[in-house]
Amino acid sequence: MIGADNQQATPRKWESPQRLCAKYPINKICGDEATLLGILYTDGCLSKKSKNCWRFYLSNTSFEIIQTFKDCMVNLFDLDSQRIRISEKTVNGKPFYKAVVDSGVCGSFMTAKYGTFRTLAFKKEGGETLYPPTKLPFGQKTGRPLISRFLKAAFSCDGGVNLYVAVYKKTGYKFLIRNVYLSCHHPQLQLDYKRLLDLLGIHSKILKSDNRVIIRCRADLKNFRDRIGFLNGVKITQHSAYWQGRDKNEVLDFLLSSYDDSGMIMKLPQFV
Repeated sequence: MIGADNQQATPRKWESPQRLCAKYPINKICGDEATLLGILYTDGCLSKKSKNCWRFYLSNTSFEIIQTFKDCMVNLFDLDSQRIRISEKTVNGKPFYKAVVDSGVCGSFMTAKYGTFRTLAFKKEGGETLYPPTKLPFGQKTGRPLISRFLKAAFSCDGGVNLYVAVYKKTGYKFLIRNVYLSCHHPQLQLDYKRLLDLLGIHSKILKSDNRVIIRCRADLKNFRDRIGFLNGVKITQHSAYWQGRDKNEVLDFLLSSYDDSGMIMKLPQFV
């Protein structure tokens, strides 16, 4: 069974063991495929529904991410759009969306080419945590535009922007916290994400205590905006105390503008 970062996999009795990673694909990856991979390695899931059928599953608070997933499935596999079943419910007063696709052909194509997308740790007897061997399917020879599309999807799903006012307790001096981050628990994938950012000329740091890959420097943040960015229309979730409901790209622009005028941010109502 295959799962993504937020999914727990449980083997079924008819399944043969799935390989947990694949070599870099020989066949060329297209743009929609790179975007779909960015979703599957973060918020998405691909698992066995039955012996001959796979299920693609995605849940998210952002309809833009759901729509991007639908477009990738239609464009990549030439599916009838009706095959992508989208539903909506309300959770804590906010819309929550789910997209499901059942297909033996599509699922077999992805697993044959990439192996499993499971990145969640296994819990062994005795409480030991064991991460499955996996890696991102992009190498030194991969075209930079494809890496950008993959990272745009991944950061849109499991990443975000931090921009807020902090205060030194001893002096009362106010300053801005500014960064872009990607949440990731898998140690190897943390290294892989950092490696891909390096290939795009963007320096990042792995914060193991926070399970994040973080970008802090002004030049690197600008390069992230210009070379990667977030999917259009994807908004910051309710987990943010200051920017909930604002477009991630918009807040990223505010962040970069604040280097020339930090007072513009500090005077905003949420920080006064």
